[in-house]
Amino acid sequence: MHLRILPLLALTTLTLSISAQVNSPYSRYGLGNMYPGSFTAANGMGGFSAANFSPSAINFLNPASFAEIGGASFDVGVYGTVMSLNTNSETFTSGDANLSNMAFAFPVYKNLRRDRFGLSFGLVPFSTFQYDILDETDTGDPDLGTKQYNYVGDGQLYQLYGGFGYRHQTDTVSQVKSIQGRQDTVISAGFLSIGASSALLFGSLYNTTYASFPDILNSQTTKLSRDNDVNGGMYNIGVGYQKQYVRKHGTKRDILNWKFGGTFSPQVDVHGTQSILWTNILKYGNYETVTDTLYTAPDTSGNIHMPMSYSAGLSFSFFSSDDENKNQFTLGLQYASTMWSQYDGFQDAGELADSWRATLGAEFIPKKKQDQNAPLMYRFGAYTGKSNLIIDGVQLNDVGFSAGLAIPMGYGENVLPYYRNSKINMFLNVGQRGANADISETYFNFGVGFSMIDLGWFMKYKLN
Repeated sequence: MHLRILPLLALTTLTLSISAQVNSPYSRYGLGNMYPGSFTAANGMGGFSAANFSPSAINFLNPASFAEIGGASFDVGVYGTVMSLNTNSETFTSGDANLSNMAFAFPVYKNLRRDRFGLSFGLVPFSTFQYDILDETDTGDPDLGTKQYNYVGDGQLYQLYGGFGYRHQTDTVSQVKSIQGRQDTVISAGFLSIGASSALLFGSLYNTTYASFPDILNSQTTKLSRDNDVNGGMYNIGVGYQKQYVRKHGTKRDILNWKFGGTFSPQVDVHGTQSILWTNILKYGNYETVTDTLYTAPDTSGNIHMPMSYSAGLSFSFFSSDDENKNQFTLGLQYASTMWSQYDGFQDAGELADSWRATLGAEFIPKKKQDQNAPLMYRFGAYTGKSNLIIDGVQLNDVGFSAGLAIPMGYGENVLPYYRNSKINMFLNVGQRGANADISETYFNFGVGFSMIDLGWFMKYKLN
């Protein structure tokens, strides 16, 4: 089967929808629980992305990396979550799965010796509402009994993005050095990258509040529904600089690469509409009958103030063409922050604070065995930080670690070239949010992605 038809098969498979079942009370605030934005390969490294420039992986979060893409690329993945809510006396576990990304990228060569261009576009989830909260209090009145509030939220926001990256080789220096008694040629080169992307943020979020007195027979329930539609543009700017050292010894090449990367997304206003419906109902299980309409306000327009965000990262990589005798690796550090204190919108924002996360990511490629054409790749990551939520005056902690594995398609000895560059990526992320609060969320995120690259799409053929 040729690689070019695999994206169509993957797209057909992923048209099957999986209903959300996670119950996360903290997703009630702001725009809900945020998706990481990074794809499966980067998720195995704790979401490391700011200085992650690879010719074989699409990095949506830093558009400057689009210029590194080595061939026509398609990346698709599924993302699953198992979440455990923990209090001093109870534990509740739920889970769901969804499409995590669907993205394309292409190199665009202009036959310029020192310059490269790349384009990328795709669909990425942004945030999700998933909660069902029951709050009961005793009124102290024997005629009324218990007062009950039921808060229910559902919905999801997506990003449809497109962007470009440009890389310019700034300098090249070649020297002959004596290393371990032999004469090797060492070439150093610098590469400056810039990129930009825009995204259409769209989707719907639904809030419903039920107020009732369940101890009163045949009592009416008050229902307040808020339906919110979001539709507007967001923007992201990325930069990168690489300092690369290539040591030639015979036919072998060793490559040392320092990389710096950063991103910036400005504060923007996104258009939104809200419809409010306040009714009295008779509720029997999931069956509802409206008895009276108290208030209605359909399609009220307004703006949602999306916060500014930025990230910065540094990485060091070692690669070698002598992969049967040498291990290869990448180490990276990253800091990212979003100014959620700037957020303002239709949703109940609660009390939001500026979030931040510090990440350590690593990728390790062991020596290639003789019967392999491409080795396995192992990924690891750890992070710590603060979420955007303040509950009872405490900003919630968010810590975790991750592990990932990349399996080259057609893993083995006799592998066609375009399968060597394509990979099946997997990751597992374990973390906890709110360890310093009364309710903590322990989450297990996992995913599988397919990163497919065909180097032949932009190859020029000549007739002899």
